[in-house]
Amino acid sequence: MQKIIDTVLGFINVFLSIFRLVILRKRKYDVLEKEHGLLAELCEIHSEIPVSTEKPNTCLCVIFSMDRAMQLHSLLSSYYEKTKNPAEVVVLYRVTDDAHGKAYDEVFKSFQGRISSGELAFVLQDNKETFRRQLISILGDSMHEKVFFLVDDIIFIEDYDLKDFASYDSYRFIPSLRMGANLEYCYTKRSVQAKPSFIAYNVADNGRLYWIWKNGELDWAYPLSVDGHIFSRREIIACCRYMDFNSPNTFEGNLQDFNRFFNKRTGVCYKKSILVNIPINKVQNENDNRYGSVHQDDLLKKWNEGYRIDYRKLYGFLNMDVHQEIEVEFIKRKEYDA
Repeated sequence: MQKIIDTVLGFINVFLSIFRLVILRKRKYDVLEKEHGLLAELCEIHSEIPVSTEKPNTCLCVIFSMDRAMQLHSLLSSYYEKTKNPAEVVVLYRVTDDAHGKAYDEVFKSFQGRISSGELAFVLQDNKETFRRQLISILGDSMHEKVFFLVDDIIFIEDYDLKDFASYDSYRFIPSLRMGANLEYCYTKRSVQAKPSFIAYNVADNGRLYWIWKNGELDWAYPLSVDGHIFSRREIIACCRYMDFNSPNTFEGNLQDFNRFFNKRTGVCYKKSILVNIPINKVQNENDNRYGSVHQDDLLKKWNEGYRIDYRKLYGFLNMDVHQEIEVEFIKRKEYDA
């Protein structure tokens, strides 16, 4: 009897091995097929004369937000206070209940002037399944040559000129607002990280750092980030067409499938990080990323009591990581803060 059982188990193991091999080959074929399609589009983009309707060296900023109106308020406020020549902003946001929706409505009132002037727009995500379609629509409707993404738990901490920083050729450079010589630790990997070998670049402004993304490690080797890296808008649209995603996390995660098309480009950043991501909470369960203990519903309660984050207290903060849990303080909102 035992011999029969062992024989059956042997057949099962052989079958599972063959099945796994078929799955792996199919997955590899799917990835290669996507890469081939994207490569063809990238070659076409690079060989074309620039689209006449595009605004050269200008950026679109797309912000992702969910149930974190108070944190979004701090991001937008610090962005407009610290950014010279700010980009047009579209906030793609999602709420899980009416209470969070009401808080977003109050944030809208804080920036009504910018909304009226066309500098800022809010787009409500219909549901999780529509995220991909709505993001592609936002990117496709824009006439800006470049795009960068932000998530709502970011705060800008240093002054900079976006128009100047966005002037790099997107097909040769991937500029980053989050990198800087101050970074010594990788929060997501719980590891120290060495700085890359910086390279000389013949520009008049020597206040920036340059490196090859492929030669870095951890955060210094992660060109396709949605935390303030500047890309060609047309290239990102092309990537989207060959990706399945339904959230900011799966969008960034699946972008990594195309890393080899971007990691040979030159990274450029200021000597000190312009922004910092403060992961004090998490609103999704798609990964096991680290985060702090300040629940978004607790922040909603503080917002409804008339408080906001005292984001100015963080101006000039010397962060050691692109993600850093920082204790935030609260102050009463004034009338113009909503």
